[in-house]
Amino acid sequence: MQPYQIKYIENVRRIRELNDFFAVPATDFPSWYEARSSARREALQLRAENDRLLTENLFPTLDELTGASEDTIADLTAFAAELMDWSTNLDTGVYVLIHDAFLRIARLQKDRNAIIRELYLLGMGLYYQNRPLTGIGSRDAQSFSVEDELLFTEGGSYLKYFPEIDSEEIKGYIIRSLANISIATLDRRKKIAVTARVLSIIQDPYYRELAPELPWDVYLRRAHQQMSACRTSLSRGNLRTDELAAVFESCAYVFKPEEHQNNPNIRWLWPYYEMEYSCGFASLEQTFDRMEAIMRQADPTEYNESGLYGCVQLPIYYGRLLSKNPSIIGREHKIQFLCAMYDRMIQMLLSYPTELIDEQFRYIVTLVITDYYEIPEVRPYRELTTELMQRFTGSLFIRSRKTGKLLQHYCDTILAADPGFFDDIPFLREAEDPGRKRELLMDYAGSCGLYFDFGLVKMNMERLFDSRSLFDREARIRELHCMCGYEDLKHRPSTEVFADIALGHHRWYNGADGYPASYVRATSPYRQMTDVVAVCAYLVNTGDEDPDRRIDAVLAGAHRQFSPLVTSYLEDDLFRKQVKGLLLESDSPYYQEIYQTIRK
Repeated sequence: MQPYQIKYIENVRRIRELNDFFAVPATDFPSWYEARSSARREALQLRAENDRLLTENLFPTLDELTGASEDTIADLTAFAAELMDWSTNLDTGVYVLIHDAFLRIARLQKDRNAIIRELYLLGMGLYYQNRPLTGIGSRDAQSFSVEDELLFTEGGSYLKYFPEIDSEEIKGYIIRSLANISIATLDRRKKIAVTARVLSIIQDPYYRELAPELPWDVYLRRAHQQMSACRTSLSRGNLRTDELAAVFESCAYVFKPEEHQNNPNIRWLWPYYEMEYSCGFASLEQTFDRMEAIMRQADPTEYNESGLYGCVQLPIYYGRLLSKNPSIIGREHKIQFLCAMYDRMIQMLLSYPTELIDEQFRYIVTLVITDYYEIPEVRPYRELTTELMQRFTGSLFIRSRKTGKLLQHYCDTILAADPGFFDDIPFLREAEDPGRKRELLMDYAGSCGLYFDFGLVKMNMERLFDSRSLFDREARIRELHCMCGYEDLKHRPSTEVFADIALGHHRWYNGADGYPASYVRATSPYRQMTDVVAVCAYLVNTGDEDPDRRIDAVLAGAHRQFSPLVTSYLEDDLFRKQVKGLLLESDSPYYQEIYQTIRK
């Protein structure tokens, strides 16, 4: 690799170390806070250097790729491989940028083998780049998966040239592209149809004889695993007999062998039980009993795939099954069991060793945020997510708490001047005592600061943004954090009052710009608070270091981007001075909150 490539990789790794708030020994707060402040300054310098390294070296190289030497191509290939090893995935975006350029050159040169290879490699890059979209059901999110599906579909279409291609490596990319259509498509029936075709190809002697050195048995097992992932469709009643049979066969192939093992792999044992329940071969009560038995055996100190599955993923599945069956016999016992498993799950997540945190672990945290089943008896989603933010998104937590402090002051000032300003919000309108109303508003405003950017927690975009400026596709993905936060907050009683704030804080006051279009201000009872959040979020999070310029920018956006009722308060000299003071105030108190968590 080139020196700039080596340096970039070193910087990204170093930034990740620096941004881990739990990596510095917490002997006492002053020394810990100074270490964190030093780490933040160093990380900012490295981020700026990364932007320069890409701008001065990588981008010009990709622009002149047509005449590039073999050494240059080899260096770029090695650079991309280091950035996306499918485990740590240091920088999937740069990987995608490089292989997208490779694909364009291969098309220009009409190099069939290179086209096939790059379709697969770029498709895998997009697959991992799309992972932050897990659980987002909007059409905008789905469009990213469609783009990936088309790449794999094109790669798989070269199967018709299988006999004449002389490279077994390239033949392998064709088979893998065909199989990966299944992981890219969102259509469950299409997944089944595609995987069924792949299974028939993998087992066909004709193709095996044309490429005897390919790992056909590995392909076979992975294809069966992909088909078995469609087991959730078994109980929906909309599959044909042949589709049911295909899924059932794969489930039996993958999961059945584990049932009679002395030490079964719970990663594969539970899905077999789930399949038997979906098909009606096991009762609901038996399925709950099986799941409880597996979770009791799981070891929360086993920091690997098996431990995470038994102690984190299974409690989430258990809660999901319980939510779908509210009249289950013995529900009280099962809720008590779920509480215990949730407590163990959270303990494991928060104590998971930093050096072992990888792409799969972060994906599992995403599943927890997406599917946590909140009922009165279990830990509130509001409490859970606060702990996860402190542990895994320290910088975002700090900014969110600072925004919440500004929101409280802003809302307190508005309430004093206009006691009915927030009365569209039901729980504030119903508070007859002015003191109680103010108390509720202050709590609400502080938490709105914590949750307005909540979608970024699950999307995990901050660690990328900390490394360099976002590319266009990444920026478009990041915009979906509004939908992401809305959907997760809306469906939990403890956080539903923050959902509209998460959805609408980037939408312009006049509706002419911003995102997402799905936020319609006039229909939201939380619109007044969302208007205040939009102003405070801009004041805290904009890149300009001069608070006066930030305030002037907000005033210039009145009537269009920001509510004129909210911005008018900034025209008061005293209030403006107070806001400037809050913007310049030390963030030490919010670091103290994380420090106390570490000390626990």
